[in-house]
Amino acid sequence: MSEKKTDAKRPSGQDQEETRPKRSRDPERARREILAAVLTGVIALPLVVVVAMALKDAVVRADEAPLRSMLGDERYEELVTEGGGGFPHYYGNERVAPDFTVPDGDGRPWSLEDQRGKVVVLNFWSKDCAPCLEELPSLELLAHMTETMDDVEVVAISTDSGPEAVASVLPQNPRVTYLYDPDKAIVQGMFGTELYPETWIIDGRGTVRFRYDGSRDWSSPLVLDLIDRFR
Repeated sequence: MSEKKTDAKRPSGQDQEETRPKRSRDPERARREILAAVLTGVIALPLVVVVAMALKDAVVRADEAPLRSMLGDERYEELVTEGGGGFPHYYGNERVAPDFTVPDGDGRPWSLEDQRGKVVVLNFWSKDCAPCLEELPSLELLAHMTETMDDVEVVAISTDSGPEAVASVLPQNPRVTYLYDPDKAIVQGMFGTELYPETWIIDGRGTVRFRYDGSRDWSSPLVLDLIDRFR
């Protein structure tokens, strides 16, 4: 006789669940896990706030860097807190530049109002001013560096009698737009400038954003950063 094989009956899913040992959750352990999560959040939140504030401060510092470097921290803080007035220098957005029209070296009229939409770097100088002559090459270089920027114009107004009077100190093919104000009607009468060199940066709306008293290297990366923030 052959033996009959019988398959062992497998327990159903429900039976398996019933036969599986049940584990009860430790209330004390659950409480500790909740407490740990809360403490982690309490510790992490201030850290996130500190990091966010540090990042924000870094962005602000980077934005202020060109002006702080050019003016010095002390004078920068004075200009920011006192409304930009006083001497030396100016920084703000409360003053509208006076409009004027004056012939350029070729006799063509040049108007500040016609430059709306452009950042105008406006320099006042004279041939008998040694610091003026020292910084002129850097203005020429700045004009060269911004030639591809359609919204930047570098202009220098001389209080000398005209192109012939300054021909010996200017390059043959100047990139700067040179204008002449021998009567000082613009330089002194409109802008109140008596000491040279003095440089103004006027934004595309015609607002004076910055004035620098004295000479400096106008072709430095700091100046390009400053111009870029006013574009």
